[in-house]
Amino acid sequence: MAADNGQNSFRRGVMSLVLLSLLKREDMYGYQLVQETEKSSGGRLTTQEGSLYPVLYKLLDQGLISDKKVLVGKRMTRVYYHLEPRGEERLQELIREYEEVTQGVFQIIKGGGQDG
Repeated sequence: MAADNGQNSFRRGVMSLVLLSLLKREDMYGYQLVQETEKSSGGRLTTQEGSLYPVLYKLLDQGLISDKKVLVGKRMTRVYYHLEPRGEERLQELIREYEEVTQGVFQIIKGGGQDG
């Protein structure tokens, strides 16, 4: 069970990185984020709206993104998410961390980086 918690935590971290990256491009609503995640990753990354919203709410709570309700048509309201300056700073940190971790993992996989 511990592996599941670690894997879920890893996925949430990756989703934070993905969502902040997408919101850097433009403000988007939930379903649009789901679609753009799949489209921009060439279908390699898929997510459901149900697993997206906990990550969005966490980013909102941290002040990294903001939300704005927009009336679409007569009755439908969409919530658009916007990347805040603090979120842009965090995005750069996440990119650096992700690159460092993936380089280390690839180094291990390829058998390199051994001292003597």
